[in-house]
Amino acid sequence: MMVVKHRNEEGGLGFYRYKNVTQGGNWIIQPALHNAGDVASLLPGDAPLSTFRVLTASKLGLDSKMAGAGGDGGNDDEDGGSVRTLTTVWRAGRSGATTDHVSVLFDVNKSNGKVNRGTTNQHWYQLGPFKWLTSPWTQDIQYHDHPDTKKKIKGKVIKGMKAIVGIAEKAHRVLVPRVPLVGWDVAVTDKGILLLEGNFSCNFFMGTVDYDWYYDFCDAYFRELWGKRDKATTAPTMPAPAADNRDERK
Repeated sequence: MMVVKHRNEEGGLGFYRYKNVTQGGNWIIQPALHNAGDVASLLPGDAPLSTFRVLTASKLGLDSKMAGAGGDGGNDDEDGGSVRTLTTVWRAGRSGATTDHVSVLFDVNKSNGKVNRGTTNQHWYQLGPFKWLTSPWTQDIQYHDHPDTKKKIKGKVIKGMKAIVGIAEKAHRVLVPRVPLVGWDVAVTDKGILLLEGNFSCNFFMGTVDYDWYYDFCDAYFRELWGKRDKATTAPTMPAPAADNRDERK
C-alpha cells in the first residue's frame, strides 16, 4: 500500500491510500508506515500512524545581540542552545481514522517522556471555516484513557523521548535554521524513529509551553524586524542646494 498526499495540502487534507498508482500529478508518495513499540501498545489495532508534534524554536535567524535577549542559549552554538523544543504533543489516533488529525492530543513531557492529560481539537475541524468566529478556542474535555481502548495513557512514559526531540531539533538546525518556529511530525514506527515532515504553519496543540521564554523569544524577533524596517525606511539626507547669489537684474 502507498500513502499519497497532495504537496499543497495540510491539516490532514489531500491524503489518500492506494494499492496501485497509474496517474501522475503533484503528489508526495511514500510507503505506509505503522506504529510500533510502546506507542502501538496504547492504540487500537486499526489506529492511523500516530505522530508526535514537536514544536521547535530557532534563534539562528537573530543577530548576536537579539539572540541574547531572546532567552538562554546563543545563536551559533552546536549543543542545542540555539534550537529549543517548546512543546511535545502525542496525537493518539482514533479507531478507523485515516490520519491522526482525528485523535486525542496528549501532552508529553519533553524531558522524561511522561504522558500528561489529553484533550481534543476536533471542534476546530467540525465547525468549518465560516463558523470560526463563534467556535470556542478550547474545549473543557480531558482524557486520561484512550477513548477506544479504555487503556490508561496518562502517567505512561514514552521510551526514546530524547531521540524524538533530538531528531526534530537537529532537523531545524540543519534544514531551516533561520525559520523561527517549526512544528515537526515524528513517528515511532516499525522502521525506527522517523521524521515525517516540518510544518511552518503550526500551533501548540494545547501542550505545555514555557510562555515566559516564548514571549522573550518572539519579542527578540520583533525587535530585530522593527530595527530592519526602520533602517530600510529611513531616507538618506540630501544636501541642500547651493545658494545662487547672482543678481538677475544684471
